[in-house]
Amino acid sequence: MRAELTLKSVMVRDKGGYVYSYFCDLCGTAFTTKLILAADTKEATQISMEEARQHFNRCHHCHIWVCDAHYNEDVMMCTICRPRSKREGDDSEGNL
Repeated sequence: MRAELTLKSVMVRDKGGYVYSYFCDLCGTAFTTKLILAADTKEATQISMEEARQHFNRCHHCHIWVCDAHYNEDVMMCTICRPRSKREGDDSEGNL
């Protein structure tokens, strides 16, 4: 079963459709969907979640949704639960 996307979000009705912004649970970085033309808010929300899901990762430990910058893909956890190992030539750790 697929995990429900529970990111902080904002929905704006615009030009006969809907535009959603979803935010990383750690840093607040936003992803904004394209204009979604749907019959109702429920359908628009489903479409927007599928689009946003491609831009966020769910921590397998604490279950928050984070952007790529705050996700340790090696262990499938956010960088709070498992900071990244420093890679050669990398001065940043990708942590908050």
